[in-house]
Order: sequence, then C-alpha cells, then structure tokens
Amino acid sequence: MKDLNNTTKKILFGTVGAAGLFLASSASVNADTTHHVVKNDTVWDLSQKYGVSIQSIEQLNKINTDTHLIREGQTLTIPTTGKTAAKTATKTSQVTVKAGDTLWALAQKYGTTVEKLRQLNGLASDAYLIHVGDVIKVDGQVTTTTTTNAQATSTVSSEANQTSQATSTASSEASQTSQATSTASSEASQAASTSQAATPYVAANHVTYTVQAGDSLYTIAQKYGVTVDSLRQANTLGATLQVGQSLTVNDPTKNPQASVAASQAEQTPAQTTTTSQATQATQTTQAATTTNQVAQTTSQTTSQPAAQTQTSQASQTTQTSQQTQASQAQVATPSSYSVSALLSYAQTFTGVPYVLGGTTPAGFDCSGFTQYVFNHFGKNIGRTTYQQQYAGTKLAVSSAQPGDLLFWGAYGSAYHVGIYLGGSSYIAAPEPGESVSVKSFTYYQPSFAVHVN
Repeated sequence: MKDLNNTTKKILFGTVGAAGLFLASSASVNADTTHHVVKNDTVWDLSQKYGVSIQSIEQLNKINTDTHLIREGQTLTIPTTGKTAAKTATKTSQVTVKAGDTLWALAQKYGTTVEKLRQLNGLASDAYLIHVGDVIKVDGQVTTTTTTNAQATSTVSSEANQTSQATSTASSEASQTSQATSTASSEASQAASTSQAATPYVAANHVTYTVQAGDSLYTIAQKYGVTVDSLRQANTLGATLQVGQSLTVNDPTKNPQASVAASQAEQTPAQTTTTSQATQATQTTQAATTTNQVAQTTSQTTSQPAAQTQTSQASQTTQTSQQTQASQAQVATPSSYSVSALLSYAQTFTGVPYVLGGTTPAGFDCSGFTQYVFNHFGKNIGRTTYQQQYAGTKLAVSSAQPGDLLFWGAYGSAYHVGIYLGGSSYIAAPEPGESVSVKSFTYYQPSFAVHVN
C-alpha cells in the first residue's frame, strides 16, 4: 500500500511539472518578436514575413502612417498572435463592397493584409479586382486558435484516455485542414483555367498593326481611333508590349496612313511658299545691291552733304530690313508639355513594381508615380495623395480629360490616385504585390478628378 501511494505521488508530480513546462513554453510563444531593419526592408515586407497587419506594426512602433518609412538599423517590435492549440471553426465578419473599395483599402481599414483577405475569400494569389456588391470576409480566420491547458489527472488510465482523445481531435483537424487546402487549391485552379480560357474577340472589320519602338497601347489606340480596352479585348497581352508584336485592331475609326498622306499634302504648299519667299528675298537682295552701286556712283559726283544724306538713308533701310528679318525669324514658343507626351511617358513605366513610399523607377507607390511623371514635365504636384488633390481644379469624373488626375476617396481625404488615359482607362501604381499598369475603372469608380494647373 505504501509503494502504491509513492507511485501515485510520482505520477501526479510528473504531470503537474509537465503542465508547468507547457504553460511556460506557451508564454514564450506569445512574446513579441524584434526585427532589425536591413536595406530594402519595408513595413509591407515585414507584415508579409511575420503574418501580421501593417497597421499593427506601425501602431506598436509609432511609425508615421502617411509615409510608412522605416530606416536601416532600426529595431522594430513585431506583434505576434500565434498560440499552440486545437482549432475550431468560427464565423467570420463580412462587408459588402462599395464604390471605391479595394483589397488594399479593406486590409488597412480592418487591420489585416491583402494576402489574408485573398486566402479568407478563396481568391487567387494575384487577384486584385473586387466588384461593387460583392460580400467579402474581412475579420477573423477560417479557423481560430484557442489555448488548452494540460490538466493533471488522478489516475494513469484517465491520462491515457485524454491523450487518445487529443490524438483523435488532432487527426480530425489535420483532415479538415487538408480538405480546406484542397478546396482552395481547386478554386485557384478553376480561376486560372477560366482566365486562360478567355478568347480574344476579333471583329469582322479589323486591321493588324505591328508594334514599333516607342509604341504604347494608348498611342496605338489614338492612331486608330479606338480605346485601350478594345485593344486588350482583341489581343492576349502580357505586362509589356514587344517590338515586332502583331496586334489586332477592331473597328478602327482612323487610318494612320491616310493621315500621313494628308500631312504630306499640307506640307507641299508650305514648301512652295517657302521657296517663293526665298526667291523674293534673293531678288530683294540683288535690287539692294544695284541700288547701293548706284548710290556709290552718285556719291562720287555730288557734294559731301548729299552723300551723307544717301548714306544715312541706306543705313536706315538696312536697319529696317534687319528688324523685319528678325521679326520673321521669331516662332511661337511651344507649351511646356503636351498631354500625349505625358501619357506616353507615364506608360513607359509599365511593369515597375509597387513599393510603399517609392518615388523612383526602382519602385513606386501611387502618389510617387504621379509625382515622378509630372515632375518630368516641370509640374510640381506634391508628394502625397493629400497634396496632389489640391494641385489643380477639381472636376467631376464625367468632365475629366486625358492627362487629368483621378482620385478615390472623399475630397480632402483621398487615398489613391492615377492618371486618366481616356474612356474608362487610367494608369497607376495600384497596390503592394502588383506593378504599374493600365486599368479600367468600370468596376472601380474614382470619386473625383483634378486638372493640373
């Protein structure tokens, strides 16, 4: 009986000790992590690396939420929410997409990441479009972690029974996780198949154009009097155009070759006029030379005052002729930039990756991209979206012209900006994980436009 009591005490002490060790390890897991900032680190990168939201990192480390800037060598505290536990299904909060909403904006509003929203809603890893009226899960996760503390039992048989139940639960959860992963993979595969199955539309009235150096979708659309969207629908396009690539242009309303012929016809009369003017100038010069010779002959046979008078008149005639020639040599000064040049320049950055706080072709955020393009043409519109919305005259989107700025969000608190190309197309640096590209606002309506003064 005494030996039995000693054995029971050893079992209880061993179980309680194991429980204490488990609790201690759980506490260490819940501790925040520190990260030393190295070159090229961004808050976005860290949020993806540690699986937390940008907002939580910035709040914990008092980082400016407008610039999102961190410096090399800085030590940041990374919050963690991971716990070791059994997982149980839970209900997630949902929102209905409104005009102007994006995955990026929803992630910032609800303190999560774009990647988590994609996983939560079964979206492809490169998906970025959401539509007005869509119901999006934004809060919580498909599975939630809860912490279960080990409990000491009074008998060996009870402990064995609990261990068996825990093993069974873990196996069930592993099976559910595998099924969820399989479902997500299947949905992603279906989405990819649907995307690949899209067949370009070719109209009965179409022409074929070969891409040349310096071309962009916008300049080609302008040549043929069509929209950028129609070019995309008629062709399977990659991120950038390639020189020599053949494009189908549906229902063109302009003929570039006819425009060139008309331009040459307009230049022919101008050349004739120039030749005529040159002939008249030559004749005038010859006449002036003859007059000068006569004046010299006359000056030799007349008095000195008369010669002085003729010399003065000749001098005045020469000055008047020089002034007339100088006036004719003046030409109109061109404007500082043209809209077509600005739009073509903007599209040369297609494919540049989005970098939070980026202001150079190594990486842009939305306002860094627009600032860089307008600065190239001598226009200082400010660095941030907040400053740029006051850089000119506010307009309704329906009144916007190509080259105007498009803004999403209320006037005074806009959160995204792009450059209007015409029709329903614009170019922008959209959001983390993507690159500068031409987009349509058919399902992502801007709130207002600004014409840069």
